[in-house]
Amino acid sequence: MPSASETASPQSGHSGRRFHLNRLLVASARWVFACLLLLATGAQLWKELQKLQGREIRFSTPQFLLSGILYAAALACFAGYWRQAALHMGARTGILESQRAYFASQLGKYIPGKAWVVLIRCGLTDRRTSATAVIIASTFYETLAMMAAGAFLALILFLVSNVRSTPILMAAAGLAAALSLAVLPPVFRRLVSWTSRPFQKERTPLVAAVTYGIWLKGYCYFLPGWALAGASLITVANSVEVSLNSAPLILLATGATALSMVGGFAILVVPAGLGVREWIVMQTLAFSIGAGNAGLIAILARIMNTAVELLVAGCLYPVRMRKEGK
Repeated sequence: MPSASETASPQSGHSGRRFHLNRLLVASARWVFACLLLLATGAQLWKELQKLQGREIRFSTPQFLLSGILYAAALACFAGYWRQAALHMGARTGILESQRAYFASQLGKYIPGKAWVVLIRCGLTDRRTSATAVIIASTFYETLAMMAAGAFLALILFLVSNVRSTPILMAAAGLAAALSLAVLPPVFRRLVSWTSRPFQKERTPLVAAVTYGIWLKGYCYFLPGWALAGASLITVANSVEVSLNSAPLILLATGATALSMVGGFAILVVPAGLGVREWIVMQTLAFSIGAGNAGLIAILARIMNTAVELLVAGCLYPVRMRKEGK
């Protein structure tokens, strides 16, 4: 009579082959998706470079590189708050793990719909320490809270700078009101409860409730983040000898940066807010520095932003997750 182990061995071998096949398919899918992201971001850079053809530009490379560092620091601030929101909701993500997932997820916005931002963060976060529901909820909360703070800051800075563009002021006010309402803890708790109900098998909530404490904590990350993003745009201008260094223009540039990024996120069907971000920057800065200079700065800022997101994501991607590195 064959032993139990001998009888089970064909089935075990079949399971093993299926497991290896699944791993091969997942690995192949990751490489295909990575190639699609590279093509999408490369196409984005190419389109922006095409717009600069035929224009003579006096360019400062050190200033442009500095603008990239400032932009990366701004995104690192936003990534820091995402980790704080995820920890509050029940995840246990490491600092490098969260930064890696955040920067890599920025490439997902170059695909229409921006749903890949969430999927990438889920895929690059250790599921043994962070439930998928927590990563999804914290991603939405960080994004909405970051956008709400950016729209509200832009509205204040535009009013202080005496911006008279009615569409720009209405866009800032509308986004600030709608997004600020969505991130209020009672409202967001209802949204999470409603969306997670079909997946919840037990009475214990899948995601810890958002509190006013974690909501207010966001401003410790958002204010320096938006300030760094504004400084990045100002440094881009300096790289082509366009001055935005006076106090009114600094406020205006920071508001333009915040609203352009928020507007780009809000228009879901447009990959990475293509055209939306540039239009907002041009509309807010053209009156002060001229339409030509405003357009040039908007295009160079887009090129720099895309290059930084691609470079930092590529540098952080090989970093293994905290648990895998043990």
